[in-house]
Amino acid sequence: MTIKVTQSTSSYSVKVKPVQSFKISVSGEGSVASNLGELLDVDVSGVGDKFVIMYNASTGKYTAVNPDAVLSAAAVTETTTVGLPQNFIDTLDVDLDDKIDLDAGGF
Repeated sequence: MTIKVTQSTSSYSVKVKPVQSFKISVSGEGSVASNLGELLDVDVSGVGDKFVIMYNASTGKYTAVNPDAVLSAAAVTETTTVGLPQNFIDTLDVDLDDKIDLDAGGF
């Protein structure tokens, strides 16, 4: 921005030129990642269609996991909230009613 001051006799005039616009771009180191593969704590080697991203504490990275493994972990190995959520179990109970028949044998 430039300010121009001129004097003619006893009066002053001040003019301010308009501010120029600037375009700023970032490249190289320190730039923002454009996809998950550019992040240091994400392992994209196992990414597949319809997979989910889950944190792996042993590697310290986020990894692609089959959704079946997520359900298995929730049912078997999860220690924070043990087991599958009750609303999920209730939905399975309704959805699978009359689709799974158990024969207890004869008495």
